[in-house]
Amino acid sequence: MLRFIHCADLHFDRSFEGLHLIAQVKALPLVNNQVLEKIVTLALEEQVDFLLFAGDIFHQNRPSLKTQHQFFKQMNRLKEQDIPVYMIFGNHDYFENERYWFDFPENIHLFTEEQVTTIHGETKTGEQYAISGFSYQHPWITTSKVNEFPQKQAPYHIGMYHGDSNGERYAPFQVQEMRQKNYDYWALGHIHVPTVVSDNPPIIYPGTPQGHTQKEKETGIQLVTLDGVTVQYEAKDVAAVVWQEYELSLAGIKTRKEALQAMKDFFQTSERQLIKFSLTETEHLPIDWLNNREKPELIAYLNAYLASKHFEQIVYQLEINQVPENEKLVLTGKDVMAQLLMSYQTEEVFETIIEELVTHPLIKRTISPQALKEETLEKVKTTLAQEFCWSEEEK
Repeated sequence: MLRFIHCADLHFDRSFEGLHLIAQVKALPLVNNQVLEKIVTLALEEQVDFLLFAGDIFHQNRPSLKTQHQFFKQMNRLKEQDIPVYMIFGNHDYFENERYWFDFPENIHLFTEEQVTTIHGETKTGEQYAISGFSYQHPWITTSKVNEFPQKQAPYHIGMYHGDSNGERYAPFQVQEMRQKNYDYWALGHIHVPTVVSDNPPIIYPGTPQGHTQKEKETGIQLVTLDGVTVQYEAKDVAAVVWQEYELSLAGIKTRKEALQAMKDFFQTSERQLIKFSLTETEHLPIDWLNNREKPELIAYLNAYLASKHFEQIVYQLEINQVPENEKLVLTGKDVMAQLLMSYQTEEVFETIIEELVTHPLIKRTISPQALKEETLEKVKTTLAQEFCWSEEEK
C-alpha cells in the first residue's frame, strides 16, 4: 500500500492580490509559510510514504534567499522522519539551478529536465514504486509530454505533470493518452481549482493550497492511498486564510451611527478571512450617505476595530448594492408620462442636456436642431416605456 500527499501550485512567495492599500496585510506574508508548515505537519501526522509537489512551488523562478531558507527548513522536518519529497518545476518557477542559494536536502528528489525521467523508490515497508515526470526550463512548453512517459514499470506508477489540456503554451495533453499509460495515479499541477479530470485512473488537480486572489476560494491538497486494487483520495484544507463574501442588510437603519454599529456587530468569528463586504437594502438612506472618499476611511476603521478585538478578519472591499438595474420601478399617477416628456420638451432643459452634443462641428453640420430634438424626445418616450413599469391607466 502507498500513502502520499499530492500538492501543487503552492506559489510560496506570492503576495495577496488587491490588498496593497490595506494596512493589516503586513502580516499576510507569514501566511504562505504557515500553509507549508500545515502541509508538512499533515504529512508527518498521516505518516505518508512521500510528498509530491507538482510544479509552481514558487511564484517565480528566482525565489529570494529568505523564501528558499523557509522552504528548506520545512523540508528538513520531513528529512528527519525519512519522508522523501518529489518535485517538478512549472511555468512560474521553471528550473535554473544557479538561482538557488542552498543545496536541496537529501530527501528531495528533483525532476530538473524537460525530458521525462523516471525515479524508482521503495517504501519503509518494501513497496516498490516509480514516479515519472518533467520540469519546465522555460516559461512555457508548447507540446504535449505524455508520449515521453513510459508504460507502467512498477507495482505502483505515478505520473507528475504540470500542464493544461486546453492551454497551448503549458504542455497541452489528452486525457486518453494518459489513460493508455496504465498508471495508478496522475498528479497534475497548473490549474488552481481542485479538479478531478478522471476517476479511472485518478487524474487530479489538487488546486492551490492557499488562494492568493479573491477568485481562488476553493483550495486544497490531496491525501492519496493506493492498495493495488482501489484508490482513495481525500481533499485536505490547509489554507491559513480564506476569501469570503458577506452581505449585511441595512433595512431599518436610519443613521450613519446605526449603520456603523450594525457593521461592527456583524463580525463575530475568529476565523482568519479576507472579506468582500456588501451592504444591501440601502435605498432608504440618503444617496450620498457613503461616498467614494469615505469608503477607504470606513474600511480602515473596520479593520482597526477588528484588530482591537483580535478578530483575524480583514475587510479589503466594501460595496453598496442598490436595487438591480433590471428591477423596474412602477410609476403611477395621472399623466406621469406626459409630465416627464414635458420637462424634456422645455427649451431651457433640453438645450442644457444636449449642449455639448450640438456644439460638436460634425453633428452641427449634419443634423438640424429641430430634427435632433424630435428624434431625442421620441427615444426618451421609448426608453421611459421600456425601463419603467406603468399601470394600465397610465399607458
